[in-house]
Amino acid sequence: MSEHIRQRSSRNRQPNTMSIRVTVLVLVIVIGSILFAYAAFASTVDPTDGQTSLRQVIFVFRHGDRTPTSTYPNDPYRDYNWQGGWGFLTKVSKSMLRMYNVGQWIRNEYGSTIGNKYESDLSLIESSYADRCIMSAQALLAALYPPTTEEIFVPGLIWRPVPVHSTPRHLDKIIVVKYPCPRLERALNEAYVNESTRPGTPSAKYYEELSKYTGENISTITDVEFLYNTLEIEERNGLKLPEWTSKYYNWQMREIAARSLAIFTSNTLQQRLRGGPLLKEILKHLQAFNDGQDTRRAYLYSAHDINLVNLLRTMGFTDEYLKPDYGSTIIFELHAASNSANTEIKLRYLNNTEPIASHYMSIPKCGTPCLLKTLTKLWENVLPNDWDTECLLT
Repeated sequence: MSEHIRQRSSRNRQPNTMSIRVTVLVLVIVIGSILFAYAAFASTVDPTDGQTSLRQVIFVFRHGDRTPTSTYPNDPYRDYNWQGGWGFLTKVSKSMLRMYNVGQWIRNEYGSTIGNKYESDLSLIESSYADRCIMSAQALLAALYPPTTEEIFVPGLIWRPVPVHSTPRHLDKIIVVKYPCPRLERALNEAYVNESTRPGTPSAKYYEELSKYTGENISTITDVEFLYNTLEIEERNGLKLPEWTSKYYNWQMREIAARSLAIFTSNTLQQRLRGGPLLKEILKHLQAFNDGQDTRRAYLYSAHDINLVNLLRTMGFTDEYLKPDYGSTIIFELHAASNSANTEIKLRYLNNTEPIASHYMSIPKCGTPCLLKTLTKLWENVLPNDWDTECLLT
């Protein structure tokens, strides 16, 4: 009888033992998952308060939809009455709405960090000299910083002015970099010569045929880019393109146009003097905030497609040709750590605004996490020490 009880007792203990083992295994998995999640997201969470580690954000964005800046002699729409004129924001309501939506997205994504109310000591907005860039910045800011009840100065007008700073074109050494730089001009001329021997460069016949159809001399990839931009804008505005464009207005022409944007930063010297000034300023802002010497949580730059390409290529994104669409935005995120030496930089790119979609990009050769101190060394050869002196021909 006692033996039977022991056997029954032993059988009863086996499930309990198994249950304990399963429980322990589950706890190990759960704890392991927690530790893995913590390791994976440690760069985005402040260990001191459990809140986001994001401290500062810098935006560089392209303006909204525009009219052509030029046309070609045989263009059937050369006398077309573009609203606002050449190089202006086209179909203003559409352009404004695109940039307004970008501003609203920024507010939703980053408002808790950069603030939902404009304050001069928290944000600074700079723009290219071009009206389309200044107006795009204003449309974006209308959504990013809508007025509080106290700031409404006209009943029903849900808008408040926000300052947008710009530098005249011929004096700009930071964004469009149009201040005279002889060394850059020489380097660009050399780049065009080198381009003619690279694989994928248009043939002489290609240039000859385009020249015949357009009625103007098409002899460089930049000429092709300008033509592509004109055709693209006309098509987007519902204008029927000439029959000959069915053979040329395609992805090949778009690729050539993207190559044209890249030629301005085709070597280290051009990257240093053309993309380097803006990258240097961005890095300065990030470092100053990290060192407690800057209170601004947001910097915004309204620019052109070429400026975004210059910036990305100067950062090391040279493996593919880029042609940013209207409203495209490069986003630098400064993430704090318990040790300021381990401050992390994350790069986000918004290239699709219909609907708005973004993705994070790995900065070439920086590693993961990409530390601010690493970038300072990594980009040393593309950041000018004295731009004016380096621009001189020697």
